[in-house]
Amino acid sequence: MKIVFVADNVDGEKSGGVVSTRRFIDYFKKTDDLTIISTGKEEENKVVFPAFYLPFAKQQMQEMDFLFAWPNKKKLTAAIKEADLVHIQFPFFLGYQALKIARKLNKPVVIGFHVQPENLMWNIGLDYDWLNAFLYRFFIKIFYNKADLVISPSEFGKHMLEKFSIQVPVEIVSNGLPEQFQPKQCVRDPEFLDKFVILMVGRLAKEKRHDLVMQAIKQSKFKDKIQLVVTGQGALRSELIDLGNTLPNPAFFEYVSQEKLISLFNTADLFIHASEIELEGMAVLEAIGCGLPALISDAKHSASTQFALNDEFLFSAGNVDSLVSKLDYWIAHEAELQASKSAYLERAQAYAFDASVQYARSLYQNLVTQKKSAPSQLV
Repeated sequence: MKIVFVADNVDGEKSGGVVSTRRFIDYFKKTDDLTIISTGKEEENKVVFPAFYLPFAKQQMQEMDFLFAWPNKKKLTAAIKEADLVHIQFPFFLGYQALKIARKLNKPVVIGFHVQPENLMWNIGLDYDWLNAFLYRFFIKIFYNKADLVISPSEFGKHMLEKFSIQVPVEIVSNGLPEQFQPKQCVRDPEFLDKFVILMVGRLAKEKRHDLVMQAIKQSKFKDKIQLVVTGQGALRSELIDLGNTLPNPAFFEYVSQEKLISLFNTADLFIHASEIELEGMAVLEAIGCGLPALISDAKHSASTQFALNDEFLFSAGNVDSLVSKLDYWIAHEAELQASKSAYLERAQAYAFDASVQYARSLYQNLVTQKKSAPSQLV
């Protein structure tokens, strides 16, 4: 198939969504004739457009590792006209222009659902249910409903689209667990040998709630035993490091390689995912893929609860007392915690990356076949 993959950002490393996008692109480059339309670095079969930030939201966009592409209609048309299928990843300027051109040229269009209104609003301090509902309906009306198929990374995402009246088919395709995230024999860092190591992974952003976890550690009966390790980048880095330095054992912050991250997944005692907003939760999936038990927020805007083994691995979102209670329980019951590893490993197997991309490709093929067999019709 000749696939045109449209995404504003495919080169970033802070955002799980961008990392997942890159993994899918790298797979389809091996199986099909793929053209990327994006910003960033020049590469073979990539059409590069200028990048920009919104002036009033530049800091927030940088914190989320996101930027916009400024589309050129002529270049977009030239790239899309020979395509068998167009996949659009984000509902912004580039994606909307690509959608208009693809519909005009009668190309099958798949749109990925990877941006929650809650994520955008949380970071500018406007997290209101009525506003989120308005934005869902707005994006569905002008964007998602004009696709042939929408792909959501989770059942939660599909439910939200259906709640706000999506009219086109929605299929669930997980971001997937790459095979390198698996149990391995790794050596714990010497300075952590006598500690209970808690790991947090992801952008250093407000909705990830690193602050809540640090508050809980301070209130824990075992605070002197706990070592918090935080990986990731983001605008809140300096603020969070200062907060982490107030813990009995100062938090360890580092942006790590994938190899080091896998080592941390294999040597930590507990993964905590306190995020308020998540369409799937790649970091949680990677953690449990290595057999690391995960304690997860039950946030109403998050799909990550799907990974929790049972209610004992869930805490009330934003509630420090609930988190302290669950944290202290698991530290006091380390043998039970260790025993949960095998069940978490089994749960992770349902999300294999190869299965995700192969399913996505079968969906593409079905759409291309349907379009070729249908009477030609310009939209």
